[in-house]
Amino acid sequence: MNTSRTLWALGLIIVVGGLAFVAAGYTTPQEAHVLQGTLSQDGRSYTYAEDKPYYSVSVEYPAHTALSGGADIKAREFMETALQAQVVQFKQDSGVETLTAQDAQYQNITADHKYALGIEYKEYGSPNYDSFLFSIYEDTLGAHPNGFFKTFVFDQNGKIISIEDIVKGKGLSALAALVRADVVKQMQTRLGQQDVSGALFEDGLAPTDNNYSNFIVDNTDLLIELPPYQVAAYAMGTFEVRVPLSNFQ
Repeated sequence: MNTSRTLWALGLIIVVGGLAFVAAGYTTPQEAHVLQGTLSQDGRSYTYAEDKPYYSVSVEYPAHTALSGGADIKAREFMETALQAQVVQFKQDSGVETLTAQDAQYQNITADHKYALGIEYKEYGSPNYDSFLFSIYEDTLGAHPNGFFKTFVFDQNGKIISIEDIVKGKGLSALAALVRADVVKQMQTRLGQQDVSGALFEDGLAPTDNNYSNFIVDNTDLLIELPPYQVAAYAMGTFEVRVPLSNFQ
């Protein structure tokens, strides 16, 4: 009788332990992060931050996506890995981790005036894609801070989508023509003149993957994000061009 009870108890322990192991195996990947940030109060995002004497870093990234299961985990890991690389690149390019007290004094670095990297994001939904637009701010103590973008578009399986996947058969040439026409109209409005040819950087509108790498899918539209300096002088700011996806379907 005692032996039977002992075997029954042992079996129960094994079953419970097995269930716990399966549960742990299911939840652990969701809790594993490349960036070790702090979860926001609303549970929607994390913020990774560094506040050092000579520089500061603040990176906001999603705690979850609109994707489900493994696709969500895959997409978040992909984005966090890319954002971590952005932080590493910022430190390497600026040399902030090797600055000396003498360097800091020469560059007039203070608590309110130091190297800075700031990254924030916005999520866009559509029937087939989940998109993220990260706005990146870098202050390297030059004439002015710099701003640029990093975008990620995922399909329902968590696979990263390229601009070529969107434009397909019609190609980048068709997209470039639509974007150029819209940018010209925006520049005409901003400058208050019809002839903007002298202010337009044609190379930044050429049909290349790099020029159109910053894009998102917002419902039924393709949004092209153009940072300062790409198509015009810094003072002209950024450009956003909205193109219906129906143009490429």
